[in-house]
Amino acid sequence: MSPRSGLRRYALPSIAAFTVAIGLVGAMHLKAARPVLAMLGVPCPVDNTTAEQVSALRASGLAHLRAVKFAPARPVPGGFVLDATTPEEARQWAHENRIACEDVKHGYSYLRCRGVDANKLGLAGPPVSELWLSFGPNGHLIGVDVYRRGMSANDTTAAWDGASYALRDVLGVPTSTMGDASPAVLGGSPLQTARLQWRFSDYVAIVTASNLPYAGLAVREQYMSSRL
Repeated sequence: MSPRSGLRRYALPSIAAFTVAIGLVGAMHLKAARPVLAMLGVPCPVDNTTAEQVSALRASGLAHLRAVKFAPARPVPGGFVLDATTPEEARQWAHENRIACEDVKHGYSYLRCRGVDANKLGLAGPPVSELWLSFGPNGHLIGVDVYRRGMSANDTTAAWDGASYALRDVLGVPTSTMGDASPAVLGGSPLQTARLQWRFSDYVAIVTASNLPYAGLAVREQYMSSRL
């Protein structure tokens, strides 16, 4: 097996996780995703995306994730409220907390913040590399994506445990689990991945730990409204 074909075998599921799992294109614009896409000969998928395309992608992703029962709660870091918080309110939160953010438009509107103190989001562990807030066509928050990369083993464990324990306390046992999130296992091979999912008819939460090329040990938290 050639290095390129081996990368394809490992990277394609990872790319699917970046796209189908969230049902939005914002996270595909993360710097860590671009080298993997480039090595696969895949152009950046967000440069010319329309709102209609994002809506179709989101509906397709949620079709694989939505469950029947309503969530007992819909926890989101930072005190934001899914299907309620507006971009103006999010910008005000960033201003009050002295967090550097920028508006991004890729079909839908996003607020991208970098180097965020985890405590300001009510999270455990090291600073957040990138925070993406996604807003639907009606101007309300539909997704929060927390991404931390290049972490030490201890920081990876702190980020993973903090997110997973908080969600278990509120939502109970995950709907599905995959892999082993211990840094020793994650570091064993490229693109090694562990994932927890909580799926409801109106809410989806996903915590993913990975060993990514060009990014090292990474933990990604996704909090999404699954209302269509």
